Amino acid sequence: MREHILEVLRETNGVVAGPRGAALRLGLKRTTLLSRMKKLGITTADVSTVWN
Repeated sequence: MREHILEVLRETNGVVAGPRGAALRLGLKRTTLLSRMKKLGITTADVSTVWN
């Protein structure tokens, strides 16, 4: 699940919410996605390494 969330965050350029955000693509509410990211230890550093 962690890798899937990181993949979607890469596809959305780190956007979590909104019509082009990762939460919508994953079928989750923004707050649910943020909670899962916290639980899985996904930080801004993880997302930025995905971008590169």
